Amino acid sequence: MTANRLTLHGRVHGYSAEARPSHYPGPIWPPHRAGIDAHLSVGRNPSDVCEVSLPATIDIVCPAFNRSVAIKNTIDSVVAQNMTDWRLLVVSDGSTDDTDEVVLSYADSRVRLIRTERHGHPGGPRNIGLAAAAAPYIAYLDSDDRWLPDHLAVLRREFHRGARLVVTASIGMNGQDEEQYRSDLLNHVWHPDLQLLWALYEPSRVGHVRGLAEAAGGWTTEHTGMEDWDLWLRMADQGERFTTVSDRTVLMYLSDSSRRKTMDVRHRIKLGRTTKPEALLARVRTPEIQHELRAAFAKQMLRFYESKAQAGELVFPAEVSAGAVLARVTEFVREPATPMYRELSIDPDGTVYLPLQVSSASHAARLQTFLRVHDSGRHRIVRRLIDGGNR
Repeated sequence: MTANRLTLHGRVHGYSAEARPSHYPGPIWPPHRAGIDAHLSVGRNPSDVCEVSLPATIDIVCPAFNRSVAIKNTIDSVVAQNMTDWRLLVVSDGSTDDTDEVVLSYADSRVRLIRTERHGHPGGPRNIGLAAAAAPYIAYLDSDDRWLPDHLAVLRREFHRGARLVVTASIGMNGQDEEQYRSDLLNHVWHPDLQLLWALYEPSRVGHVRGLAEAAGGWTTEHTGMEDWDLWLRMADQGERFTTVSDRTVLMYLSDSSRRKTMDVRHRIKLGRTTKPEALLARVRTPEIQHELRAAFAKQMLRFYESKAQAGELVFPAEVSAGAVLARVTEFVREPATPMYRELSIDPDGTVYLPLQVSSASHAARLQTFLRVHDSGRHRIVRRLIDGGNR
């Protein structure tokens, strides 16, 4: 079988396609088309290239497109890590500006550049980065995020304790370097059903044992805008479990133009049809109905978390107690300032529905099943209002 190739300024380091698991789905693997080489560059220019060093402890996969000098903040945050045994693989996704030159300007031989054709989606570049990785552990870093100096040390600590899939806590930042939020305790509580329900977690917060992504089929190259959610969900389906830690090690930079915020919402859960759409929406927003919806939501969500906690299935940071988790859940579900069903929508033909932001059609089908069981109380309230308004 012909090996795919990574070219290091003329030196070819093959990774055989025979090594891939046979169950890899076609759209996700191989990471790039047959016959197209990615070029791995080291140092300032080709004359700086030295022989490839032994694998680092953690290889970092960082897809980038036309980031220019802005990527320096991201790379600098890696260079500043307390743990030094790393290798950064910046996968330039057909960049047409000076991104490649900025990456190559680093004299640090641990900073590598992989040039690839344009994918227009981070899934392909991440698969290419994984194919080039040799370290026992993988971390991801988006080209607009930054790490605090202890991020890799925290990941290594958890790996040495036996973790296979790790996520750290984060701080949300705006474009003016102002803090916007800190990830909540509930964001550090994990269960396979919660992975189905919520868009957990951003790649820059995640590290895992090398091979886990490939075993789950690799990063999707479908333009869904939720490729991270999709991969973690498939990993969970393979039996992998997140280890969550409270260490805040990642600065997440927020953008209104991110694919997560601009993706088309193609899936929904239908609740009925109304002949009086404006009256229905107004009724749902009244304090009386909001209170009723909140009570139904609190009852079912508390029941869900309590059952998983009693079964010992909830994952949360080691220093946090199950009691603290349930107390925070109780506070969250009963928060009166949180509007209920503000996303409720009505088509021109009167179809009442809840939009589902998901990673795929199969994800949508599973989430619909989950919500019909665990959010049935609120569904019944809306259906009652639809029936009453139509009379």
